[in-house]
Amino acid sequence: MIPAVRRALTNAIGIVVALGVFALIWDVTLKVMDVNPYVGKTPVDVWHYLFGSGSVLGETSSANRDRLLSLLWVTLGHASLGFVIGVTLSMLVAVVFTLVKPVEFMFMPLAMLMRTVPLMATAPVIYLVFGGGKVTAALIVTVVVFFPVLVNVTLGFNSVSPQALDVIHVNGGNAWTVMRKVAIPTALPHILASLRISVPAAITGAMLYEWLFTYVGLGAGIVSATTQSNFTEVWAIVAVITVAAVALYAIAAIAEAAILSWAGISTQDRPA
Repeated sequence: MIPAVRRALTNAIGIVVALGVFALIWDVTLKVMDVNPYVGKTPVDVWHYLFGSGSVLGETSSANRDRLLSLLWVTLGHASLGFVIGVTLSMLVAVVFTLVKPVEFMFMPLAMLMRTVPLMATAPVIYLVFGGGKVTAALIVTVVVFFPVLVNVTLGFNSVSPQALDVIHVNGGNAWTVMRKVAIPTALPHILASLRISVPAAITGAMLYEWLFTYVGLGAGIVSATTQSNFTEVWAIVAVITVAAVALYAIAAIAEAAILSWAGISTQDRPA
């Protein structure tokens, strides 16, 4: 079997197993904690809400599914916009840090500090400055993505071996030559790993923006369903966004493994 196909099948099986374990833990936790069935809905309740033949609160499962999928596309749109901006900016800043070491020395501690600031503290400030809309959504997701990617990619750029640097310098290469010929290939596992772990983080940032500031997307859907005491929809939204995040993470992992294989880098050497 082709390695890429085998890897894809392995990831698909892993997704199914992970979601099965998640559903089992979900069901057992509700029973152990003795949560009121009116509030705590089981995976079976959610399945019936999305795929059952009857109706819940006068709406069919098809209507429920269509509504949540439309909200999901909005959330993924917000997450994608911030993800692209955050990754692009972090890559550019990481290149500057690597080429101009004094800049890294001055600003990397600040980046590390900003990485520890809770998003709940920065999101309201962003909203107050920029108001609602896609700009605020993109900025909140960008903040989530930017600092982890910046730190990891900069670490990758700085992991170039001294021997490789000596070869470049002996042959008359400059810092930009080092970046193109050595640093970027060396940092490729760090770059791809950063992209992989940023996918669910971007979705989390988008959900937070929608939950706090808008009336659209799955984040706002949770607020709306809660105010209407439609707790089955709340749990269904959690299930939908969890499945979407796991699936996108798996797709990113498959793409990462394929790229590393094409580049001749062992997947065992990639960052976690």
